[in-house]
Amino acid sequence: MQEDKIILYIEDDPQARFLMADIIRYKGYIYLEASRGLEGIQLAEQHTPDLILIDLMLPDMQGYEVTTHLKTLPRLDSTPIIAITAATQKNVKEMVLAAGCDGFIPKPINVSEFVYKIEEYLSGHKDNMEPEEERLYLQKYNIQLVSRLKKKILELETLNENLTALNSELFASKEELSHYNDRLFYLNNLSNYLRTLTDPLDVIRILPQKIIEGFQMKRCVIFETGYNEETLIPAATSGIPLSFLEQNKTRLSRQFFHELSKEGHILWIKDPAEIVDESLVTFSQRLDTSNFIIGNISNLGIHKGFGAVLSDSGVEILPELDLPFSRQYLVFIDKGKKGVPFHTYEVRIMKSLLHSAAITYENILLHTQLVNLYKIKAEQAIRDEMTNMYNYRYFIQELHRETNRSKRFKTCYSLMMVDIDHFKKYNDKNGHPEGDKALKLISGLMDQNTRTTDTVCRYGGEEFTIIMPGLKKTEAIMIAEKLRTLIENHRFSGEGEEPCCKLTISIGVASYPEDSTQPEVLLQLADKAMYNAKSQGRNRVVAS
Repeated sequence: MQEDKIILYIEDDPQARFLMADIIRYKGYIYLEASRGLEGIQLAEQHTPDLILIDLMLPDMQGYEVTTHLKTLPRLDSTPIIAITAATQKNVKEMVLAAGCDGFIPKPINVSEFVYKIEEYLSGHKDNMEPEEERLYLQKYNIQLVSRLKKKILELETLNENLTALNSELFASKEELSHYNDRLFYLNNLSNYLRTLTDPLDVIRILPQKIIEGFQMKRCVIFETGYNEETLIPAATSGIPLSFLEQNKTRLSRQFFHELSKEGHILWIKDPAEIVDESLVTFSQRLDTSNFIIGNISNLGIHKGFGAVLSDSGVEILPELDLPFSRQYLVFIDKGKKGVPFHTYEVRIMKSLLHSAAITYENILLHTQLVNLYKIKAEQAIRDEMTNMYNYRYFIQELHRETNRSKRFKTCYSLMMVDIDHFKKYNDKNGHPEGDKALKLISGLMDQNTRTTDTVCRYGGEEFTIIMPGLKKTEAIMIAEKLRTLIENHRFSGEGEEPCCKLTISIGVASYPEDSTQPEVLLQLADKAMYNAKSQGRNRVVAS
């Protein structure tokens, strides 16, 4: 009944939401609404709606990005998502579909046509593109996504290029100005060097030594601490032996971190009376210093949290991306024993350096995340989610590539179309989880028992294809018989002894150029041969 259908509308315009609520409720559907992308994602996860309507222009993220995020959630991967927008730019519909939407409705909406379309989408209708056109716009969409994230990186790097503006803020003293320029020159070179690093932890490892070398400091330590843990663990040190730090463990109070936050995450301690933490007093006494800089380098970037940057951009943080997101770093700098004081310009330079280092650290994290994310998403785009075999899209591309290679080098290849016999009965008898296990097992057996140069793909449902470069039809038939026998002799959980309940495979074989030089025709011939195998009793190999 349509009373049980839930429709979620994500739109920042309250008037549009008010109108939509009247239309949806009048038709008897359950109506939910959200004014922001993140709010919409949360509602979708909580209520699992039957249909999601989304505006492309939202205040916190674009509708494309919300759609991409929703499609990665297992509970929502089959939920139809329909874009509703007044955007008039060229190819907006194609870009919407490439982002993962299942349909597109332009504004202003015609109520009667709108209701009819909503019922169509609820019944399973989807707007589609030709495979080649879909691939083209998917590439354009991915390029735009990466471009937006790169723009964020460029905005951060621009801040580093403005460090020379500190000249106007320093003392006019010739000696201090000379020292300042020397430090600034080193700061600029160090900032440029840090940006060449590819591992974010390298920034932490080399920074203490670089500070001592270029700024005439005597001691520098970077400690690692967690969000809820005040114990300081030395991560990198220069000027203070690591053994000393390990023997003199320091645990700072939450009050200290609160005061540090109030001061912009960097404190210049000029007198022991300014120290609000007893542990820090003890630590400074052991080091025989009372004039030092201490700062929370992890909070000096312009972003409050690195994970939040990606979340706000609609990018899912995957468990495969093993990066130190939760690490917090505290830096200690002084000019040696007896509390040798800092010049004001030195403090300013140190603050600029720490800000620059923090931004660079964050940029490298972001870049590493983007590279890893691209690799993972690129692999996911060509793999079937359940079996991990190549998917239909990749199969079509590889079929054309292999045809072109064979034409160019005047070689041959064979194509197998494989269908699992009695799979529906097996699935009905044992349930979908067991059916899924059988699909994974059979596809794995085929992949393990073919050559590394062969390409096993899930064509759809219980059908698979195998592209076998360099094999003539007679050779392909021998391998097909090997696979057929292998599956026939394998004992699957839950299958019966009767032939109708035993999982086997029927295989159709066609070869290039013997049967055809056209990939589409070759696929049709292999498919027809496979159906002939099934009509002849199943569990057999038939060649075109």
